[in-house]
Amino acid sequence: MDINLIRNFVEIVDARSLSAAARRRDITRSKVSKELKALEAALGVTLLHRTTRRILLTAPGEVLYTHGRSIIQEVEAAQGAIDALQHVVTGSVRLSIPTGLGELYLADMLLAFHKRYPQVRIRVLFSNRVNDLMSAEIDVAVRLALGVQDHLVARDLGPVEFGLYAHIDFSKAHRFASPTEIPHGVLITPPGDGKTYAITIKNQHQEIALKCEPYLTSEHFPFLKQSMLKGCGVAALPHYMVVDELRNGSVQRVCPDWSISGLGDRLYIVTAEDRRPSHAVRVMTDFLKENLQRFVS
Repeated sequence: MDINLIRNFVEIVDARSLSAAARRRDITRSKVSKELKALEAALGVTLLHRTTRRILLTAPGEVLYTHGRSIIQEVEAAQGAIDALQHVVTGSVRLSIPTGLGELYLADMLLAFHKRYPQVRIRVLFSNRVNDLMSAEIDVAVRLALGVQDHLVARDLGPVEFGLYAHIDFSKAHRFASPTEIPHGVLITPPGDGKTYAITIKNQHQEIALKCEPYLTSEHFPFLKQSMLKGCGVAALPHYMVVDELRNGSVQRVCPDWSISGLGDRLYIVTAEDRRPSHAVRVMTDFLKENLQRFVS
């Protein structure tokens, strides 16, 4: 039985369609289909029923998928062990990282990784949602979150400092002694629960659940930052998003004595519990742990 055909079959099931499996492997859909037919012919069974919307595993397909996935994991683990003996890392990693952190800093980090491990192939996806890790497309994810579900394996790197920031011109025109003075229609924040929600603000003396009604919300931190830079309001952002602007004076921290929590303010490296990570994934995980420490408080 050709392990490459089994790998193709597992990829189809994980991707939930032949087209998605073809995109992952950067080959044509027709090649994926031919490999599936070749495997079915070799086994003498039908493995999948295909409809216009989804694929359904047959009973033999269920059996092969369970064993096939284990076989591939064992082969990858064996390859990783051999690579480790030779001090070489090969393979591929599907990495997911938050938009702001990824767009600002990922290129430099991956350049450093490539110089250290030139034979590892990397596919990068940008997402801020923890539950996206359930997708089979992701091997390891970096997430800025309040917490991580129990079915995921998470390495808590530590808290990320959030603050309120505004363009210098906006800050001069709108002075607030306390975040409680910031009116509705001014705050720019990541999404919360409902139209009005609470974020926790605190200084050395008190902690307040600040009820706010942001007029602009988005999961895409670079968009929030650009909106703030255009003078649209006061943005709740991680400190690392505005380091350069604070240094050159174009951005000012609003109510600098106050810090914010409750917006997903811990940094995690996350993997799925039911997957045995390859050597390349373990190496990437260690590399991220080493290089992301500078973003936590």
